[in-house]
Amino acid sequence: MGIFFSHIIPSYFQWWHLPIVFLAGLVGEGYGVVVGSGGVLIQFVLLSLGIPLPIVVATDIAGCLGSNVGVITASPKHIWTNKKLLVIVGVPFFIGGVIGTFFLTKISPNLLSYVVICGLFLLLIYIAFGKKATVQAVHKISIRPKQIPLLSSTMVALGLYGNVSGIGVGTFQKISYSSLLKISIADGIGITNIVGLPPTAFSFVATTIAGLIAWPYLIMLWLGNFIGSHLIAKQIRKIPNKYLQVLLILVTLLYLIYLIWSLIH
Repeated sequence: MGIFFSHIIPSYFQWWHLPIVFLAGLVGEGYGVVVGSGGVLIQFVLLSLGIPLPIVVATDIAGCLGSNVGVITASPKHIWTNKKLLVIVGVPFFIGGVIGTFFLTKISPNLLSYVVICGLFLLLIYIAFGKKATVQAVHKISIRPKQIPLLSSTMVALGLYGNVSGIGVGTFQKISYSSLLKISIADGIGITNIVGLPPTAFSFVATTIAGLIAWPYLIMLWLGNFIGSHLIAKQIRKIPNKYLQVLLILVTLLYLIYLIWSLIH
């Protein structure tokens, strides 16, 4: 019985951590709905509370179940109309997610740090140099056969990366949808969370079996992520992206500095 409780309630757990984690999920997935990368703030907070990096990443990814459900329940029904699109982007994304989950359960903390650092650098480069694209509604998207190889390989790569690091994958998905398929921002948010639900659920099950879930923190993340993402998804067009992007840059830089400092020391 003692071993069971020590697994459910780890040695680093403190009660005062819970409201902090809840707020991290509320704020992180709130702005993450719009620009993606809510995991930057969430992982930074979890790591600063003394949780080992593999458990931080696994718990953050599992917490995305709350934001997936929050966004989907707040999204308009027309995001489900293009079933072909959902299958074409969803299946390879799930395959990549399965592969990524396997790596997450086997990867060393130091190597995982380098993976996350690379993802953060790519995220910052996109924010600094990315261009806005003309987009269209999801029900107007028609995928040509010659687009499928590039689209599928991109989704596999994103699914793999997302279930290894959990950092920036939402932003990278929005970039891919906007550049490859010209999907509107609002519709892209719904699609991102629909196709993200299966690999996230798989990661949750696999990392639970591997003992990489910090349960008290995950429960608060589910609650904070759901509330933050659901509320913002309903008000998506009223929030200026520039303010959220500034916040994303600041938190990304802090997390990047923290990870590099941790590796050096």
